[in-house]
Amino acid sequence: MKEILPGATIGILGGGQLGRMAAMEARRLGYGVVIYDPDPSCPAAAIADKHWIGGYDDIDKLLDFAAAADVLTYEFENISSLALRKLEEESLLFPSAAVLEICQHRVREKEFLSSRGFPTVSYKVVNRPEELSSKAADLGFPSILKTAQLGYDGKGQVSLSSIEDCFSAWENIGKPAIALLEKRLELLAEFSVIIGRDHKKNVSFFPIPRNFHKKGILDFTIVPSGLGKRLEKEAKEIAFEIAAALDLIGLLAVEFFLTENEDIVVNELAPRPHNSGHFSLDICLTSQFEQLLRIICNLPLGATSARSNGLMRNLLGDLWRADNQPNWAGLLKLPGLKLHLYGKKQPRVGRKMGHYCIVGENMDDILALDTQALQILENNLS
Repeated sequence: MKEILPGATIGILGGGQLGRMAAMEARRLGYGVVIYDPDPSCPAAAIADKHWIGGYDDIDKLLDFAAAADVLTYEFENISSLALRKLEEESLLFPSAAVLEICQHRVREKEFLSSRGFPTVSYKVVNRPEELSSKAADLGFPSILKTAQLGYDGKGQVSLSSIEDCFSAWENIGKPAIALLEKRLELLAEFSVIIGRDHKKNVSFFPIPRNFHKKGILDFTIVPSGLGKRLEKEAKEIAFEIAAALDLIGLLAVEFFLTENEDIVVNELAPRPHNSGHFSLDICLTSQFEQLLRIICNLPLGATSARSNGLMRNLLGDLWRADNQPNWAGLLKLPGLKLHLYGKKQPRVGRKMGHYCIVGENMDDILALDTQALQILENNLS
């Protein structure tokens, strides 16, 4: 494949905040950008040269969109794999439809990982609600029942503490055609490895972020992770082997659990830029979004080492009041804080509206600034 140089057009399937930030990096590099998203007011629409509005199963409209781009990528997993297969026949698409077919389906993903010997959470596949109680008893409590598809940020899952919880669980996750039952682990930490792999099988890793969640949504991330060189090396080796097994061309975020026994297990895969990698916009020479563009355009990988320590915190719609926005001016007075807003017009509880990143040399100072930032945001709500 020849290099796709600035001046060409990048096509992005999905116009959310990930698509927006990828589009912004593409524009900075001199590329044109077209996006495809069913939402007329999606965040990336303001950045793109053209926005196709349509469903992800509208093959004709998708092919029309693809014809306007020199290369395609996607910003989230909930796209028809059949549609992607059709696009792949006509256009350059990275990562491949085969990668997405695995990563968009929790059961296929778990079976892909476990069949190749990668460490995963103990699990059972549940094909109908009548199986749930017996399989939950076999697996043991507590456990988590998840839909096979369309789940993110804690959606599409329910915790099970006893047999009694099983009776309503299937209905609570929307009566799926198939579900995944996982053993709940006691965790010391959660972290992610973001790897880029190019057409020549060269790879690069971003600094490993340690992730902290609240109500199933990423709350904040710190870099460095503080997990130690041995664990980070082991996690990178696993991510490298997973990317190779997928024959990945693009980015892959591998979410990991660190158990109370200090074992690491793979939680989930995301073949795209990842929320936990947003710090790279401010502390790495090459962000995760630019790295994706470099890879899909067959350009050299960029440098990804951290130039400072950092903390990234998501800003959810919970912070908005009916009569005003959060106190952005107060936040921007803090030294080392970089604010990123996504241009979403309707704040909702749990909706990711933006994030900030605090950069510095000393993590204690960064955490102190984060405490100040949270106080500013909370004062605005009182």
